[in-house]
Amino acid sequence: MNRKGFTLIELLVVIVIIGILAAIALPNYIKVKDKAKEAEVKSNLHNIQLSVERFAVDTGGTYPDYLIGGQGKHSEVQTGANAFINVMDCGDRTILSDPLLRKGYVDAYPRNPFATNGIAIHRFQEDVSDPMRNESEGAVQGTRFGPYCTLSGNVLADYRFREYVVINQAEGTQDTMRSYANIPYLFWDLWRSNKPNPFLPGEFFYKSSGVIVVANESSVDATRPIVPTVTELYMLGGYGAIRTKGRDILGPEPMIVFRSGTGTGGAQTEFEVPAWTRSINREVDGEYLGSPYGPGSIADTVDQVGYGSPNGIRDGIILVLVPGEDTKGGRD
Repeated sequence: MNRKGFTLIELLVVIVIIGILAAIALPNYIKVKDKAKEAEVKSNLHNIQLSVERFAVDTGGTYPDYLIGGQGKHSEVQTGANAFINVMDCGDRTILSDPLLRKGYVDAYPRNPFATNGIAIHRFQEDVSDPMRNESEGAVQGTRFGPYCTLSGNVLADYRFREYVVINQAEGTQDTMRSYANIPYLFWDLWRSNKPNPFLPGEFFYKSSGVIVVANESSVDATRPIVPTVTELYMLGGYGAIRTKGRDILGPEPMIVFRSGTGTGGAQTEFEVPAWTRSINREVDGEYLGSPYGPGSIADTVDQVGYGSPNGIRDGIILVLVPGEDTKGGRD
């Protein structure tokens, strides 16, 4: 009686062929999947930009000073079960930290397509001591990534706008609250080596700019950021997949040159002022990092800063949006 079957050699050959095919197909599948998610991130950015532009229409052309992201909801964290429970609204929407949420331009920021493990993102927030999280100040002022940590949030710290004012018209009072816009997520120079630093894909950055008025060098406080008198410009960018090197946008904070008074023969004296934050985050050479703006023309206007502050290291950013004509192309 003859038995039909496979020999051990034949089975091994089949297994090797399947392994080779899987090795070829799997990276392509992952790449296609990441590209689809990155396309959703770009769509999210355009939706956020629409809300920012509507904000400016209602404020005479002034854009939000900063953004937080997320939603005016929070939840309890069930650590043992790795779950979020009891999702609740923040008690008073008029005191939420994020300007778009506080003023009703968005009910929630878009879903982050890369956010599949909200508990891991919550722990990331704990590691950087971000109060805009569940079971912290997020219960009052909104959560940066939403109650399930699956929404888009701003991960570029801005040390200029640490506070905001809330007006209670019924009582005729106003309160100053901490914005928590200055929480540092070190999301720049991701590809310093051949592997990216850990980060949260699919999130966004937002940085504003505007006219800066400095009377003279003696009026500059070396311990405080330089705050624009009006916000006329912004940059909004999104991060791609963990494997995406993206563009080199973020780098050293630029110095703005001001002309002050007149010297001998009518010549003006010049002095430099850091444009941004005097933040705690410095490179080894002492430069302040995290600015999307580079030096522009020397003038007492917003043109003092230009697009991008590259330093030769990829940041993982796949799209950048700015106001005006560049909005359509997005500089991607």
